Amino acid sequence: MPNYDVKCNKCGKEFVAFAHIRNRYDIKCECGGDTKILIKPQKYPGVHIWTPYWEENITHQPVLVESKQHLKNLCKEHNLIARRLD
Repeated sequence: MPNYDVKCNKCGKEFVAFAHIRNRYDIKCECGGDTKILIKPQKYPGVHIWTPYWEENITHQPVLVESKQHLKNLCKEHNLIARRLD
């Protein structure tokens, strides 16, 4: 079971949650609030060239993210927050 970086919709707390892939959208905060999965930025924040990559935290299968717009659309569709778009 993987770890997920999540943010509470109620109190704003960010934390790491350990959950089965089927339960990743059901993670609750200590305050009882629902959470959103955070997609972390790349390891090299100084590099601004977009390169397609495989993202494993959007669906139960890895998704090839081809552009920033594609990532925005995926996040909107699956109710996620992408830190690399900030």
